[in-house]
Amino acid sequence: MSNALVALHPADSEAIVAHLLRLSPDDRSMRFAAGLVTEETIRRYVAGIPFERDAVFGVVDECGVLVALAHGCVYAVQGRGRVEAAFSVDADWRRQGLATRLMAALERFAMAMGAEALVGMCVVRNLPMRRMFEQVGMDMTREDDEMHAKRRLGSAQPAAEAALI
Repeated sequence: MSNALVALHPADSEAIVAHLLRLSPDDRSMRFAAGLVTEETIRRYVAGIPFERDAVFGVVDECGVLVALAHGCVYAVQGRGRVEAAFSVDADWRRQGLATRLMAALERFAMAMGAEALVGMCVVRNLPMRRMFEQVGMDMTREDDEMHAKRRLGSAQPAAEAALI
């Protein structure tokens, strides 16, 4: 299966919605760290993505179908920039390194904008996301049913990119 990593824009909103709606109810729950995630919830989420500020990357297949998504939400804590990483990959496309490629793209974005840290959050039962956080050298702490991950930036080479070498 061939695939291309692309930056996504507001014109890609319906493709993002379609990708997220293909996720199983359990996958949606883990992606959004919530219980039942409805179509309306997904549409509101996508409509609210500030594409002009955040990083939104995807992997498209040879037919142009969005099969993996990364959203890097930009925010600041005490004036220091952070990028929170969130991912989803279509079930048939998992275990092919797509999330690793997307994480590397988010890290490059975060470093280019001068963010001090790349962060993430997932429910404890989201083992694939936890493995991703560990793979790129993020420190993790547990708070109730959530895992919080953080890696300070500043190195010349993103950890996810180094893992590919």
